[in-house]
Amino acid sequence: MKIRRRKPNRRSKLATAPVPPPTPLPIPPPPDLITEIEQFVEARDRLEAEAARLKAERDQSKSAFLRSCAGEMSAVVDDADSALDRFAAWQAQEARATQAADALYQLSAMFKERVEWFKSNSKGEAAAALRRIIERLTAERDKPGADKNAINKRIERLTAEQESLGAPPPSEQESLGAPPPAKQESLGAPPPAAPRPPKEKTPAPQRPMKTKIQPRGRGDI
Repeated sequence: MKIRRRKPNRRSKLATAPVPPPTPLPIPPPPDLITEIEQFVEARDRLEAEAARLKAERDQSKSAFLRSCAGEMSAVVDDADSALDRFAAWQAQEARATQAADALYQLSAMFKERVEWFKSNSKGEAAAALRRIIERLTAERDKPGADKNAINKRIERLTAEQESLGAPPPSEQESLGAPPPAKQESLGAPPPAAPRPPKEKTPAPQRPMKTKIQPRGRGDI
C-alpha cells in the first residue's frame, strides 16, 4: 500500500512580507530666528485675543439663556419639561465652550512662555521681531476700515515690550533715518594729539660787563 505524502503549501513570499510603513514627509527647515520669534509673538497675541473673546461670549451666553428661559416660562404655564430640555442643551454647549477655553488658555500660556524664553536668550532678535510687527501694524492702521483703537493699543503694548529689552522706540531707530553712532577706532585711550611746532626763543638782553678798577700805586701821579 502506497502512502501519499502531502506536498507542503508554498506561499508566496510577497504575501507574507510585511508592508513597509509610508515614508514620512520631510520636515521643512525652521525659518530664521527673527521670523520665528515674530511668528510666536503673533500666535501668542491672537490666542490671547481669542481667549478673551470666548470669555466675553460665555458671560453673555449665560445672561441670554436666563432671559430666554424666563420669557418662555412666563408665557407657558406648567411647562417644566421644556425648561429642563433647554437647560440640558445649554449645559452641553457650556461644557464644549469651557473645554475650548481651557485649551486656548493652555496653548496661549505655552506660546507666552516660549516668547519670554526668546526675550531672555535672544534680546536683539526679539527686539527686531517686535519692530517688524510694529511697522506692519502702523501700515495697516492707515488702511480704510481698520480698527485704529485696537491697533493703537496693540502698538503701545508691543512698544513697551520692545523698550523693556533695552531697545530704543521706533522713532529713534536707524530704520527710520537716524544716523548710526560713530564707531571709535579703538577701545583704549584716545590717539595722541599732533605735536606742536617749537616756539622760537628770543635771546635774553645782555648786561654790560663791569670793569674792575685797578688801584693806583704810590708812585703814580
